[in-house]
Amino acid sequence: MIKKSYLFPTFVAMLAVTATSCIDDSSSYGGNPLPGLSVTVPGDEEMPVYSFNYGEDCVITPDIRYDGTGELSYEWSIGTFNNRVKGPMEFVTNDKTLRYFFPQGGSYYAHLVVSDGEVGLVQDYEININRTFEQGYMILSNNAAGEGNLVFIKDLTREEIEAGQEQTIMENCLQRVNPNLSSSSLIGAQIIQWYAWGGSGPVQTSRLAVMTTEEGLYVDPNTFVISSTIRCNDIVPGFKGNQFFMSGITPVIVDNVSKKYISLNSQYMFGFEDSLYKGEEFDLIKNNTYQVGLNQVSDVYYVNLSPLVLSITAPYSPTKWSSSNTIDETDENGYPLFTNEELLAIFKGEGISGSTGTTSYPATLITRNKTTGQIYSTAFVGIGDYTDGLRFSSRNVVTADASTALPDQNSQIVCSNTYRRGFFSKGNQIFVMLRNESIYNFPPVSQAAVTYPSNEEITYMTISTQSGSESLIVATVDNNTGRGNLYFYNVSDIRTDNPNPAPMATYPDCADRISYITYKPSISN
Repeated sequence: MIKKSYLFPTFVAMLAVTATSCIDDSSSYGGNPLPGLSVTVPGDEEMPVYSFNYGEDCVITPDIRYDGTGELSYEWSIGTFNNRVKGPMEFVTNDKTLRYFFPQGGSYYAHLVVSDGEVGLVQDYEININRTFEQGYMILSNNAAGEGNLVFIKDLTREEIEAGQEQTIMENCLQRVNPNLSSSSLIGAQIIQWYAWGGSGPVQTSRLAVMTTEEGLYVDPNTFVISSTIRCNDIVPGFKGNQFFMSGITPVIVDNVSKKYISLNSQYMFGFEDSLYKGEEFDLIKNNTYQVGLNQVSDVYYVNLSPLVLSITAPYSPTKWSSSNTIDETDENGYPLFTNEELLAIFKGEGISGSTGTTSYPATLITRNKTTGQIYSTAFVGIGDYTDGLRFSSRNVVTADASTALPDQNSQIVCSNTYRRGFFSKGNQIFVMLRNESIYNFPPVSQAAVTYPSNEEITYMTISTQSGSESLIVATVDNNTGRGNLYFYNVSDIRTDNPNPAPMATYPDCADRISYITYKPSISN
């Protein structure tokens, strides 16, 4: 069942203020006075204007005044109203109430004809359908029953802000515009862009891929209408995805139980079992996708936990994996790296500028010796779509004792390049990790930067640079209700010496349990 956003219930427009009927009330027919018939509209306008958000039904119930005894008939038609020019009309309904779902944003008009067979009137309405999915944040969430709920938070334009428009938050976006779509659990979404030669120059192609436990979906990035459905079970019987990662412009859906991998061809929108990953049994896969110039770059970390080994794909390496992992690396004592160590966290470190003007983002592992409890940070470079193999960068002892806040096993760490700090969560708290050269410093457990109420648990964090400055976005779940909340902070405010700063924006109860957040930019058709 689709739930309505608490901010945006279905709009029902009740029209007010009198307009005249098409036959004067003092007229007569067959010696008898004609009944009075009129419709009221706002401001006595000839063509009143109503605005709705794309993804919601347009509902208009006219306020008809009629003093006759006959039965009124209604006829609604709609047409385009581009540049204030009326396009051809299409019949919609004979109901008194117009209820219509517009397939895309834009300007339209509705034409109403009312009659009892003796008198009648016509009334036109201008309808503006706001482009809800123009640009903003896509929030992936799932409820306790495993039903997916894609939420969109629209970025308001300066004009919309000046006009006092309220923030648009829409839940269950996919089901709203694709009524027959199932509510499979959501595991990922990604805007995919690439350039191809178009004769006179490079032409950009954009796709929006949404991955569920059962399907890979390519949807129109501006309307969210599905253009291609790839059913995983048709490719690998019994497949049930539970995470995804990006390999260049190719989304890869992973079944972590069967260790199967289905790749989605973004150009031609079909799926296949990729031979590159066949037979691989990784315990953990971390995906880091970001834009560099015209290219989309994905740093993907493939991890085996026992023994602990990090691998990457290396397109220019002579073999698939062997020259691109940490098996042959040794520690400070000459022993194989990570001997007797367990992984606490792996993350994309802060950018390091190279001599050629490029920036590399080292894969950094926080590990703990199972015997001594000693904590280490180890970094590797040579990662990305154009790598020729993994290269050791640094390894350092992390100073820590029983009072030190350390990331939980397999927890998430996000780093700010601007402010040279990282953030990780424990339960309902956020802690700040600082870096001095290649050495990481962790705070005491008593020095949390942000603490949420005890009924909230942090489920996801990411750093956004969309507003021109870095924002830390934090998702929590209310363990009493199962509903998700969002908090937007200025990264500069999240510090150990500035506990619990006020967020720039909050969106309480806006989703189910949130597992992923990504930004959808404005995309031209």
